[in-house]
Amino acid sequence: MNADLRKPNIERLLTTMRGGIADRVPNYEILIEARNVKALLGRDEGTTMAAARCASASPLYAPPLAAELFAEICHKTGMDAMTLEALWTPFKYRDDSGNLHNITDGRINEWEDLEKIILPDWDNDFGPRREVIRNYVRVAKANNLGVVWCAGAFFQCCYFFLCDFNELLVKFYTDRKFVETLFDMCADYYVKITEIAIEEGADILFFADDIAFKSGTFVEPESFKELWMPRAKRIIQLGKDAGLPVMFHSCGNLTAIMDSIIMEMGIDVLNPIEPYSMDIYDIKKRYGDRLVLSGNIDIAGPLAFGTPGEVREEVRKHMEMLKPGGRYILSTNHSVMDDIPPENFRAMLNAGLEFGIYTNRA
Repeated sequence: MNADLRKPNIERLLTTMRGGIADRVPNYEILIEARNVKALLGRDEGTTMAAARCASASPLYAPPLAAELFAEICHKTGMDAMTLEALWTPFKYRDDSGNLHNITDGRINEWEDLEKIILPDWDNDFGPRREVIRNYVRVAKANNLGVVWCAGAFFQCCYFFLCDFNELLVKFYTDRKFVETLFDMCADYYVKITEIAIEEGADILFFADDIAFKSGTFVEPESFKELWMPRAKRIIQLGKDAGLPVMFHSCGNLTAIMDSIIMEMGIDVLNPIEPYSMDIYDIKKRYGDRLVLSGNIDIAGPLAFGTPGEVREEVRKHMEMLKPGGRYILSTNHSVMDDIPPENFRAMLNAGLEFGIYTNRA
């Protein structure tokens, strides 16, 4: 095998995301948790994503994994890009003693609660993030890597951290203005921090926002589209205007909104296409000439509970069905979590190299 096929190459990932055919199918994971990071590096360095490193426990910005360590992981896995995230809005409040806390307890449910939110500022959020982004881009360029900027979870942040889940969904119908106001506050943050990331040289915009159950969207599609899509487009358009490929992530079943929302957003890549929620082979058949597919290797299947041989077979099947014509990125349907044995993760990567090479490119 050509040694270059094992090396990271950001052009491989960019070519695939733009609909072209690269030397091989890229592999990309938004997150590798501590167990597999340790197996790759031979030492305990934690996870690759700050949000998974308990960033919400501190009212101040928690830096991610050092860029040099992430680059080392990419060289060992053949991933073409490192990920930087700003997934959660760092909205804060002061307790009765004047101490500052991140809002993670669902306390924003009424109009008066909105007035108590302390918004991000330059010293505690935007400034430190800019320095980290700048360093990641510097290290990435020195290693032929790219930087994936992951942000935008304004709906998920509202129901997961800021509001009570059921209360927020009820307000879609009883107090729409409240939902719009909170969405706009979140979207304003994501727009500003994403503008900074693009200015500093991020290569790919990864807009992530979990919007669905396994059976369908949390809110009926028409109302959801009216409230969610205009804010989503604000974030996505930043990437489009800068010429960046745009990937969208949502867990759950998006089948009913593939035409009315997903394709209408103008994204380039859909992730993670959970196997128990969506049929990736049907999506390939229907949208494969317009949409790059990323994900679907089941973290609750052989990857976590099977043998390396079973993992190899799952990857082989995916390559057979999804590799033709390009527009496929090998990845899990969530992330490389701690319950995935390192030998199975290695088997997935090795199978990607075994079955993912394009020998006759147009």
